[in-house]
Amino acid sequence: MTELRVCSYNVRYANPDEGHDVWEFRRAGVTDLVRFHAPDLVGFQEPLPEQVADLEEGLPAHRLVGRGRRADGDGEACPVGARTDRWTITDRDTFWLSETPEEPGAAWGANHPRIVTWARVARAGDEGAEGGGRGPACYLFNTHFDHESARARRESARLLRERVAAIATDAPAVVVGDLNCRPGSEPHRILTDGGLRPAAEAADVTHGPDTSITDFRGPIHGRRIDHVLVGPEVTVEAFATLADLDDRGRHPSDHLPVLARLRI
Repeated sequence: MTELRVCSYNVRYANPDEGHDVWEFRRAGVTDLVRFHAPDLVGFQEPLPEQVADLEEGLPAHRLVGRGRRADGDGEACPVGARTDRWTITDRDTFWLSETPEEPGAAWGANHPRIVTWARVARAGDEGAEGGGRGPACYLFNTHFDHESARARRESARLLRERVAAIATDAPAVVVGDLNCRPGSEPHRILTDGGLRPAAEAADVTHGPDTSITDFRGPIHGRRIDHVLVGPEVTVEAFATLADLDDRGRHPSDHLPVLARLRI
């Protein structure tokens, strides 16, 4: 089996009204954290195009793919990154969480379009990797559910469950993202009843706070809304919520990244 370290990180959009927590002062902390923990695969939520460019510059070991949620490709994205020394992206796409997944748009009471970006990866250097991969492979699905509409979260979970089953037919699936819901909530149950398992519950070893939300100064406990979910073929060895502080002594985002050590 092959070890696979997967991270999910909501980096907070570049809000110009954030005072001393504007993106300019946070971006090095975000990329330094990811570089230190060196996940094989990472899913980011909320970055605007200029933030994606900063992530690409600050994470030279990773290749990022994805697009913004608006029709013109702008707006918040859910990019997927893969370490190029270990993994080759062999396929990728983005779909919308709506009644018309192939077309940009919002649905089910959400005020903004919501998307899923996915990538199929195969071990770098394996024979045939560029053409589909003959060695170990997996799919990573990255998303950000709506924060206002309960209906949107439920329907998004149903659509995501269906799409994961339809797309990841030849390799195991891993789903990451800010689901804006806690373990045991209805959207979470829809996903887990569909065969996905919460890495935080399946892990032999867990570490870190019981939350993934911060006020930049410290964790706000009891609010784990960022998740890693895995298919039945995936072994979960460890799960951590990373509470690293940056050189300002603050968290680089209002979310804590979560990281799972898996085997496929």
